[in-house]
Amino acid sequence: MRQSTDPARLTPEQTARMDADPWFGVLPRERRRLLLAEAIPVRLRPGVRLYGAGDDPNGLWAVIEGQVRLVAYPASGSEILIRVLGPGVWYGELSTLDGGPRPHDAIAAGPGLAVNVPSAAFARLADREPALWRDIALLGCAHQREALDFIGRQITQPVPVRLAEALRAACRNAGGSATTLRQAELAATVGVGRQTLNRHLKALERRGLIHIGYARIEILDLEGLERLVTQAQA
Repeated sequence: MRQSTDPARLTPEQTARMDADPWFGVLPRERRRLLLAEAIPVRLRPGVRLYGAGDDPNGLWAVIEGQVRLVAYPASGSEILIRVLGPGVWYGELSTLDGGPRPHDAIAAGPGLAVNVPSAAFARLADREPALWRDIALLGCAHQREALDFIGRQITQPVPVRLAEALRAACRNAGGSATTLRQAELAATVGVGRQTLNRHLKALERRGLIHIGYARIEILDLEGLERLVTQAQA
């Protein structure tokens, strides 16, 4: 899976993207430098698992280019897309913190680049800088808050609003105007069947908010999706 055992050397553009992340970007410069100095580049290929549900911890991860899907399996024969991660986003903190097995799969959605700070390397850094433990605890808190907010929206919001929010979040996480979400994944995220999802997707397309392509949904009017969500919350 790994293409190199050397520390990652990021371009200025990639570094700027990492620094724009709400978690990583507010860390003191020295701790950011320590993490990146231990980060090993991993070339992404479509469908490759960076880790799987039940695996032992293999450290902290970040997306540099491309997208990574986090997928869980709440029941036999079912799966749910937890989140699509785009450039600059860090993840994998839960098992790094508690040493327990991975709770989901992390799967490359297409070609790209990630970095991995192995568990042993992170522990060594944290011995030197104990504040790193608090740092990744805060990352876990941020992800927990996102999950609780998502659950609340699933319970209270109508399908068109949940769909608009899911598309908006996928677009934002992917760092662009298009997402490669499969419709089965999107249906699971929104909490509806495929037929219901297709009906609501076509309604958004008729309004000029999205374009439905092959295995790809392009966001044509992100502000329109945001208005739909905001109006429902007003």
